Amino acid sequence: MGIVAQEWLRPLVVIAIAADAVTIAADRLALAQAPPPGGVWQTLAPASARRTEVSAAPVGGKIYVVGGLTESPLGNLMNPVVSDLVQAYDPATDSWTPKASLPRPLHHVGIATVGNDLYVLGGFTSSLLNIWKPSAQAFRFNPELNQWAEIPPMPTARGALAMAELGGKLFAIGGYDGVADSAAVEVFDPSSNTWSPRPSLPTPRDHLTVAVSRARLYAIGGRLHRDPAKNLSVVEVYDPVTDRWSQVAGLPTARSGLAAGVIQGQIYVVGGESPGGTFRETEAYNPGTDTWVTMAPMPTPRHGLGVAVISGRLYTLAGGHQPGATFSDVNEVFTPPTQQAVPVETRRAAAEHVGTIMAMLATFQDAGVLPPETTPEANRLIHALIQYQVAFMKSGIPAVKHYLASALSAKMGDGGPQTVEQFHTEGWTSRSLEAVVEFVAARPPWERADLMEGFRAFNVGRPDFELLSQTYVNARSRLSVRGQNIHAVYGARRKEMPGGRTRTERDQGAQ
Repeated sequence: MGIVAQEWLRPLVVIAIAADAVTIAADRLALAQAPPPGGVWQTLAPASARRTEVSAAPVGGKIYVVGGLTESPLGNLMNPVVSDLVQAYDPATDSWTPKASLPRPLHHVGIATVGNDLYVLGGFTSSLLNIWKPSAQAFRFNPELNQWAEIPPMPTARGALAMAELGGKLFAIGGYDGVADSAAVEVFDPSSNTWSPRPSLPTPRDHLTVAVSRARLYAIGGRLHRDPAKNLSVVEVYDPVTDRWSQVAGLPTARSGLAAGVIQGQIYVVGGESPGGTFRETEAYNPGTDTWVTMAPMPTPRHGLGVAVISGRLYTLAGGHQPGATFSDVNEVFTPPTQQAVPVETRRAAAEHVGTIMAMLATFQDAGVLPPETTPEANRLIHALIQYQVAFMKSGIPAVKHYLASALSAKMGDGGPQTVEQFHTEGWTSRSLEAVVEFVAARPPWERADLMEGFRAFNVGRPDFELLSQTYVNARSRLSVRGQNIHAVYGARRKEMPGGRTRTERDQGAQ
């Protein structure tokens, strides 16, 4: 019985040509098909500007990042510039687009969406040499017209407030009014264009975040008197039915300058700062059980970041990587863990596809194009190879399977249907991967919403495929220079891997 050791695959599987080893590899591969228990983070296209203290919200499938602070042209961190910049990020194409600027430069604003309109309330603005003047102004943005309009101002001027939509109305909560922390809870009704008060926030604070789950509003964390040394872990919930606030389980990590998003009723809290540094902790709150759990940490710790949820994924944008006036263009997305375990049938079926993944990675190794072991790029490559294989096999969106069939038919001609059937039985081969790489280059799928939705369901996107594609092209080129054919190298490697020998050969090897 032979053993083929691949050191660079240690994070994924230890390969052995034996029944139990194949089962172990299959189980590992099955687990890789879904986000692990703590969820998965992925890095996406950075913004074109470095900012902190931004706010973000989704509208029409895009994420709008507004205002904030930017670096002084003189490089003086003590005097950052208040920004009126507005950019839209499109997860479907992993791209950024500039939009109409804010009517005035603002930072630490409240932001939320009602219907197809984006609302921005309050924040801080400049006054002489002071960039911390609280504002009461409020604006509505129409994405279709790319236009801003002023609406009635908040009754209480404040910045570093939190804002959320609940029942078609906008709740502006807490913040700093220039003298002290505000307990104000003021509600704007877009249908009547009017403001009204609600019961005050029990714990006045600034730099907090809010989230709405199960028709109740949660005010989370924050600080006292704009002082990050006075961070809070308090969580208070407002029930619109009783029109009252109550306290629930506190945030495990006291912090301010944080952000939150809701996915399937769970509240995910990220980022923040303290005098000792910025936070990478991701913590999830279950309103049904009033409990918190720790999730996979954010790759880049940040405060003053923007957060938005689209298609069950939490996007975290910009923010400062160190306390105070620091800036970034970082764009990272979190996919939460699935709620159900992978069925046994799925784990067993995965055993048939382990060998193809291993053989492809071994081919890349032979060509000398694999990234260094355990680096983020190596992990992304393994992730992309597995997840795109699973997406093309198992996606419930017809467009994804049709795209694969079109790619294989374009390359194989009349042999396309047979190759499609082979793919669903075995997974990648060097020829099928080559066909998809060439088809994507000729007919990119990245602007098709149906295809991108299908890929996102398996936690992959354009950057993942581009890494996989470039690795394949580099491998083919390097092998060709050495007088080798990539398909021949793959074929030889495939025989060494699980499922690569015929049943007769496996039986003889066991004797």
